[in-house]
Amino acid sequence: MSPVRIALLALATALAGPAVAAVHHPAAAHPAAVDWTQVVGPTADGGVRVGNPQAKVRLVEYFSTTCPHCAAFSKEAYPQILDKYVRGGQVSFEVRTALRDAIDLVVAKSVRCAAPTRYFATLEDVMGAQSDWEPKTIDWVNAHSADLQGAHKDVAVVTMLNGVGIGALVAKHGVTAAALGGCQQNKPMQQALERSTNDAWNVRKIDGTPSFYLNDANLKDVYVWSQLEPLIQTALKA
Repeated sequence: MSPVRIALLALATALAGPAVAAVHHPAAAHPAAVDWTQVVGPTADGGVRVGNPQAKVRLVEYFSTTCPHCAAFSKEAYPQILDKYVRGGQVSFEVRTALRDAIDLVVAKSVRCAAPTRYFATLEDVMGAQSDWEPKTIDWVNAHSADLQGAHKDVAVVTMLNGVGIGALVAKHGVTAAALGGCQQNKPMQQALERSTNDAWNVRKIDGTPSFYLNDANLKDVYVWSQLEPLIQTALKA
């Protein structure tokens, strides 16, 4: 190689400077996606809402714990609503009690005893066992009507709840025996249930339970999941 060629190569090497190792820049960490099924709390209307409060679609169900159609709907629809629509933040789901009788009241209070993040799981279990505990409760009430009207009626109510299986159902979700009794005497809890009940029957004048509202629009003649889901999908696309 000529002296000139050697000199040019040396100059090129000098101008290039020292070799630099490649630097790896890790991708910016993305915040973990929110699981909106874990965001649960009471509403001003007396209900319990799960999901993103700012969701594009807001679904409200008026229900009764003693309503067999509500029990069927909860079994079929709740898992799908929570997993497919609430979890990712597209839909918020609120349930509001529309009380129909005294049994409904004490059962609704029992479910509300659960911690907010356990509320919907507790409700699903209680509604799923409705065909078992409801006839037992009616029989218990008929046999112990004097106890339920006496000086120790609060004790009688808890005895009834434990005797018909409600106590065991809510205990699976962390509701202690003491809490179950306390909830039956919880005035703010009862006021919330009465508020949603009054709204259902006297303000909105629903036809029955379950009744649904989608973005505050009443869904007339919609009672089952196969009717409701297409309306949710349409609202999401709007």
